[in-house]
Amino acid sequence: MVNIAVVFGGYSSEYEVSVKSGKFIYENLKDNSDWNVFEVCISSDKNFVRYNEKVYDFDYESFSFSVNEKVLKPDAVFNIIHGDPGENGDLAEILERNKIPQTACDVYVSKLTSNKKKYIEFVNSLGIPSSKQVLITRGDIDNISSLSSSITFPCIVKPNNGGSSIGVSKVYKSNELNEKVQIAFREDDEVLIESFLDGQEVSVGVIQNKNDRIILPITEIISNNELFDYSAKYLGESQEITPGNVSEKSKKLIHEYLNNIYDNINLNGITRSEFIIVDDIPYILETNTIPGFTEQSIVPQQIEAQKLNVKDVINDLVRSIL
Repeated sequence: MVNIAVVFGGYSSEYEVSVKSGKFIYENLKDNSDWNVFEVCISSDKNFVRYNEKVYDFDYESFSFSVNEKVLKPDAVFNIIHGDPGENGDLAEILERNKIPQTACDVYVSKLTSNKKKYIEFVNSLGIPSSKQVLITRGDIDNISSLSSSITFPCIVKPNNGGSSIGVSKVYKSNELNEKVQIAFREDDEVLIESFLDGQEVSVGVIQNKNDRIILPITEIISNNELFDYSAKYLGESQEITPGNVSEKSKKLIHEYLNNIYDNINLNGITRSEFIIVDDIPYILETNTIPGFTEQSIVPQQIEAQKLNVKDVINDLVRSIL
């Protein structure tokens, strides 16, 4: 019997979302008669595994646990930790060291995509447009007033490493900048200030399964809030229209950009990229390598719009790494 671990939780503010995603993935895998599927929770308090309806301590470094003095390791991992350590390369490094395949990206790609500034520099090198950005660290706090002279308002302030739009703010005036930067610093030691793009916000998932790549239908996002923030994403405070009302020119460019990115780095599993479309030109915001995966999440909506079965997609992704 093949052991499959669904790994969720993590150390970031996205912990609760990851737990919900993990439960959703587990429910879609557990009935596979070829596999012994169990849940692994990684957290800052305690790592544990739920195996055969019992709970055991889990050793993160060796990625194993003991049952009746027998050490068990997963044969493969469905990585559904949003943020640290699932998306930033730390978990990937542990799994690679233990020679355990996983559904998400390798160390290099995880580190690149989780650092928003470095990732945008990479996609810009491919000719893909984005907003203009300024990266600041905690040491730059005293120079915020001088920085504001080179920033156009309104602007967006967000953690450089982070997800689920936690710590993200829209800033209209320079005298608001310091407060919003401090909010972002609660999530990360680096903060991005980027020019605000006034356009149509869209999100698009990609399934990369071995050599098979599927760019899913594009979702148009109409947030009830100023931004597509945490409440809009997870508390129903937005309209998500799939497929969205996107021009053929914009759709063609988004597909071209995504194929270009995937052809140049080894993105794997299921990802979701965000764009703002201005005058039919898509500007990339970021790529999430482990996006939210609950019944309310965007990617499952897109999978269904593609006339695919969500459960089949999840199971096929695991089969592809065995």
